[in-house]
Amino acid sequence: MSEELISKKDLLDLTGISYGQLYRWKRKDLIPEEWFIKKSVSTGQETFFPREKIVERIGKIIELKDEASLDELAYRFSNTIKDIKITRSYLVNIIREDIIIRFEEIIDVPNVYEENNIFALFLYNKLINLGSLSILEIKEIVKIANKDYKLIDNKEYELIIKRKLGVCYFYVNVDKINLFNDEDSILIAKININELIEEIKKV
Repeated sequence: MSEELISKKDLLDLTGISYGQLYRWKRKDLIPEEWFIKKSVSTGQETFFPREKIVERIGKIIELKDEASLDELAYRFSNTIKDIKITRSYLVNIIREDIIIRFEEIIDVPNVYEENNIFALFLYNKLINLGSLSILEIKEIVKIANKDYKLIDNKEYELIIKRKLGVCYFYVNVDKINLFNDEDSILIAKININELIEEIKKV
């Protein structure tokens, strides 16, 4: 099913913002370039946006713009963790040490955790707390997350974990697009990757 679009004129009327504000926020990377969709209409060409995403984003910008700079908001909306590094001794104040020890049996991490290690650790902690996956299943997911973290960009990601005939399998939906839905499988978990990254930013 295609995503519902809203025209630029209707968006400005709905949100009460100006043309100038919209394009300033675009220049400051608060609104992704790919959300500006050019379409041919009877009068020429017009700009449309994915309705749900743009209305939600503008609402957040308006809500937060008085307490944070536009640069800070751009960082908050991105899936970047700003090349941060965190020591193990700091992480034990956030995640139980026994969980960190078990994580380090899967991923060989030095005393200082890089971005991908932090992401994989937070995901590991979430998967462990589900209580419905085996250690081997968690290990497989976390190793891939640690390796492929660098592929994450400013899209919306959701990790889907399912079980069919006793076998666990998983995949990632991008921008809420679910092409194949196996109704015979059992849903174990849906994990919003963007929200997980948001948690890490608060550390």
